[in-house]
Amino acid sequence: MKIKDGFILKEVAGNNIVIATGEQKISFNGVMTFNEVGAAVFKLLDGTYTVENIAKKIAADYNADLETVKKDVNTLIEKMKRYGLIEE
Repeated sequence: MKIKDGFILKEVAGNNIVIATGEQKISFNGVMTFNEVGAAVFKLLDGTYTVENIAKKIAADYNADLETVKKDVNTLIEKMKRYGLIEE
């Protein structure tokens, strides 16, 4: 699972914002912003990590409860799928 080509994450005035480029501009008509953890998840969705690995890394990096992080990561990924940012 990874972020589709044509979506990039930019920091603008302290906010992490997803920007559509190229052909993705046609179908992506919104703005998606992420907090620091959401941006970390976005960056890890490069096709090399499983959802489980992403949750483990985030839990370790932020010293957070793994089960809570798993739920939050899954919720975020489902939202990103609804927006069309992810390919399986």
